Amino acid sequence: MSHIPQERLPCLFRPGHSQNELKHEGQQPKFKSINEKLDVRRGRVSRRWILAVVFVLAVVFLVLVFHPAFRGIRVMEVTDGDTIVLKDGEEVRYIGIDTPERDDPFFREATQANKEMLKGGRIRLEYDRDRRDRYGRLLAYVWVDTLLLNAELIKKGLASVYLFSPNLKYRDRFIAVQREARQKEKGIWSIPVEAEAYYVASRRSGRFVFHRPECGSAKKIKRENLMRFETRDEALDSGYSPCRNCKP
Repeated sequence: MSHIPQERLPCLFRPGHSQNELKHEGQQPKFKSINEKLDVRRGRVSRRWILAVVFVLAVVFLVLVFHPAFRGIRVMEVTDGDTIVLKDGEEVRYIGIDTPERDDPFFREATQANKEMLKGGRIRLEYDRDRRDRYGRLLAYVWVDTLLLNAELIKKGLASVYLFSPNLKYRDRFIAVQREARQKEKGIWSIPVEAEAYYVASRRSGRFVFHRPECGSAKKIKRENLMRFETRDEALDSGYSPCRNCKP
């Protein structure tokens, strides 16, 4: 009988291996106890959870870095107290407020306050139901970190509440802040205004504006849509803003 090299022998006949050892070769190792087996399984599950958490954190990081909604807004120009122009050329009109026009008292103060609050923080825009006005401007609530500039300008007495339906998300908050500014006679609320016996507004226009009784806009309101306020404070506390023409 010729000599056959050991490496060519079938594993069943390898010297140094018992039949039982060869029978179980290639199978999973036996565990000494149930606890040892459970520990191994727990280790595998833990590694899977760690990999899953790492993957989720990586995705969140990429979203925060690259998604436009989470990148800070860059402002190119502050037009006035309630309007800015972004770096991409978009003009943004602050929702729910109206600041003094160029020839009005406190125009410069409102514009300067807007500029100062836009510095040094991450700016983001929050939208309501209508995103653009009839002039094509973006309509937004403007945040710098946790500060809502729309409300802050009202609080400083440099803006009045100026509501248009359907963008009414912060209506109650703006009215409350304005009431406080009026009581303290801040900014625009320190300017004396001649009182009327009553004031009028339309309940159907979608614009929350009140007028003096003899205002041209007031005379155009249909009788069935006519609302009456006994005092200026009543109109303001209802969320109506003074007409720009008759300035009640």
